[in-house]
Amino acid sequence: MNKNNRKEHLYKAAFRLFLTKQYDSVSISDIEKEANMTRGAITYYAGSKLNLFHEVLKYYLVDKQDLKYKITSPTFKSLLDFINKYVDGCQRTMTNICGILSEMPVCNVSRYYISLILEMSSYFPDLHENYLENRNKELGIWISQLNRAIETKEIRNDVDVVSVARHFICIFYGQSYLDSLSMGLNTVELRSQMTNLYKLLKPQKEDNVQT
Repeated sequence: MNKNNRKEHLYKAAFRLFLTKQYDSVSISDIEKEANMTRGAITYYAGSKLNLFHEVLKYYLVDKQDLKYKITSPTFKSLLDFINKYVDGCQRTMTNICGILSEMPVCNVSRYYISLILEMSSYFPDLHENYLENRNKELGIWISQLNRAIETKEIRNDVDVVSVARHFICIFYGQSYLDSLSMGLNTVELRSQMTNLYKLLKPQKEDNVQT
């Protein structure tokens, strides 16, 4: 295993621990056992436990949550196509994390994620700020897709794009929170909610009136 692979292996093992336990409940011994690495190797690749926590959160909660990585296609045929690929990206993220937590009988990614984000905001204001910047960039992407949909007459031209973009994002976060109380984000329901909002934006068909 080369240097980069060992570092990624360490990050994945540490992420598994930090995702399912509070930071203070994770010891260096826990990380040694989970990663199957010596304390010296952990110190070499990550420094202290706190620095490892910072780097793991940056890698998984900030860098990998940038929308340009979550949505693989750089172009979209329509706003509806963007919505579907957005939901696909959410599902892919959950699947990847569930893969990291594959040994657990129940994988409630939403609950773990919300808890970890709250920890991030407490320990690392800089990463929390980066996380919020990603959300602002995501809002900008939604606005851009809505404006394009207006130009192509896919949706009505009287749509308040900023408000509607926020509605789409709120659907995601609201669904994530509600589903975190049970089994984790239901992307079928997420797709349904977003598609229903999309339908409300469509131009109304005018009835043919005979004179």
